[in-house]
Amino acid sequence: MVIITWHQCLIKLDNIQEILKEPEFKPGGFVWKHVAGGNPDPLRAVQSAVDRMRDLYDIQDSQFGELCQNVLNELLTRIEKS
Repeated sequence: MVIITWHQCLIKLDNIQEILKEPEFKPGGFVWKHVAGGNPDPLRAVQSAVDRMRDLYDIQDSQFGELCQNVLNELLTRIEKS
């Protein structure tokens, strides 16, 4: 059984919002252009960028996959609104 505390949940939400402030995820950035351009495997582009930020945001291996998927989902939402 996995128990997630509100603290852990808030950290994930904070990390997603902070990561999306990075240049790669802003309009014109590498990941933004890759995802918006309909290139194959957008999750791979997100994973590549987030992997380089692991130390900056203290991302654990156990958080990486879910965090990347959540970043991609939020990025897709932002791209649709733009």
